[in-house]
Amino acid sequence: MSFSLIEVWHAAGMVGKGVFVLLSIMSVYSLSLVVERLVRLGAARKQSLAYVDKLRGLLEAGELEKAVEAAGGLPRSPVAQVVAAGVKGYVAGMEQVAKGRVGVDLVEALDRNLERVRDREVAGLKRGMSGLATIGSTAPFVGLFGTVVGIIKAFTSMSTTGSGGLGAVSGDIAEALVATGLGLFVAIPAVALFNYLSGRVEEMVVDVNDVSGEVVSYVLSTGREAE
Repeated sequence: MSFSLIEVWHAAGMVGKGVFVLLSIMSVYSLSLVVERLVRLGAARKQSLAYVDKLRGLLEAGELEKAVEAAGGLPRSPVAQVVAAGVKGYVAGMEQVAKGRVGVDLVEALDRNLERVRDREVAGLKRGMSGLATIGSTAPFVGLFGTVVGIIKAFTSMSTTGSGGLGAVSGDIAEALVATGLGLFVAIPAVALFNYLSGRVEEMVVDVNDVSGEVVSYVLSTGREAE
């Protein structure tokens, strides 16, 4: 028989075909997830850079409300969303102080809002990553399952025909090897891309933390803190 993928597919049993279909679905899902994450991270980085450029000028001018407004037009930027939430809490605290309320810790209000939104934004950046990791770790075992099924079919064919020749088991062996290859074909890119995307996310987290630290330093340097 020919050992093309089409011929192997036609010769495979129901279980073998199920393995091939499952691996194909895992491959398509992982690739679509990677494309979506790359687009998301690219937009996040672009918008964050634009926001940081605006933020520096706004902080120097002391225009905190405008820093919050600027973040509204950059929904993909985790930096913008985190800083806006922190500044919003700080401005709200300043208003309470202006009304005569005592015991308001402005820095604590700032930190609390920064941390809350930062956790949410980081979770958004990592969305779907666990699925990619799962595919990378399980695809080889799915392929191994297909390999075992193919080997079992080969021995069954030998027992049924009473022949141990290569021609009697070549189709089943091909099915087993294709399952192994597909499992590796799906798993290796998934693992490599997961590591790459994890690095991109960590870079973005560092940027968020750096800008958040700059905002806290600005608040401390202004001395606008109430007890």
